[in-house]
Amino acid sequence: MISKNRNELLRNRYYFDSVMKKPPSSFGVRLRSQRLANGLTQVELGRRAGLSPRMVVHYEKYIKRPPAEKISALAEALGVRVEKLLYDTAPEMESTNTSAPFARKLEKAKRLPDDDQVFLSTVIDNLLKKNGLGIKRPRKNGR
Repeated sequence: MISKNRNELLRNRYYFDSVMKKPPSSFGVRLRSQRLANGLTQVELGRRAGLSPRMVVHYEKYIKRPPAEKISALAEALGVRVEKLLYDTAPEMESTNTSAPFARKLEKAKRLPDDDQVFLSTVIDNLLKKNGLGIKRPRKNGR
């Protein structure tokens, strides 16, 4: 009985070691590539995505695909679409040098008082409308 459990433990350990030593998944390669392209460390990416740096390392090296909510958080932190991390085929989400500071400003704007947030939202809506990018709201009662 003891030797059977010992053999099972050894078998599981060898399996675990072989899994952990395999090359990074394509998701991990894309995640690392996007992180480096944005000039972020694993610590900075983790902070932006609400993950520990250890999890960022784990996702870059070992996991084929993290849970959906983590992928979404990582994509948002990197300024790319989720598809870009999953398939490397989606265009970037206006991830230019000028959009990163803008995204940081929007993050800070979330901490403004409510009346200032309403004002800022109105300004943004007016600018979008002026440039033909306004949000079309669904009609009520099918009209």
